[in-house]
Amino acid sequence: MSRPSGILLAGGASRRFGRPKVVEPFDGAPLFHRPLRALIDSCDDVVIVLAPDAPEPPLPEGAHSISFARDPVAYEGPLAGTRVGLESVRREYAVLVAADMPGVTSRLLSLMAERAASDLRKATVLRDADGPRPLPAVLMVGPALALTLTLLEAGERRLRALVEGLDADGLSQAVWGQVDTNGDWRRDVNLPDDLGERTR
Repeated sequence: MSRPSGILLAGGASRRFGRPKVVEPFDGAPLFHRPLRALIDSCDDVVIVLAPDAPEPPLPEGAHSISFARDPVAYEGPLAGTRVGLESVRREYAVLVAADMPGVTSRLLSLMAERAASDLRKATVLRDADGPRPLPAVLMVGPALALTLTLLEAGERRLRALVEGLDADGLSQAVWGQVDTNGDWRRDVNLPDDLGERTR
């Protein structure tokens, strides 16, 4: 199986955080390096989606096959950013992750991509006691882009509308728990306190 493309959503306004959170220190490096590294290690190419005027953030050493794409309008939400990413990738499938998700790993993303490709699913997400989560997600690029454009034209901005419209396969804890025992993929950073003791 060929490896998928990767999309890192990094164009948010960080309103609740109060300052650009994706470059906040986390384990001695910018926060976004953790999910980016997971994408690099599991994907063929990676697109980082930024706000229109945001500076390009510093990449980790050894980062290859990475490009930047920009939202045409600032802070239109993750669905708009997903559209930009889907228009920029090269493979049939794309792994979608947010830049504030330090708990995702390459093993988890590879598991999701393998399941999506083997079952020919248009979308694959993870499910826990609260139901299916829209991120991370593996999307079949063609159908996902077509539906994203339709949703945006109708005024929709929720990423959840995309995965629901694609009838996403929700992998249960019995599946994802094989590579992420504690469910660390669910950790995201909205407030400075969410960084915990790993900030410096």
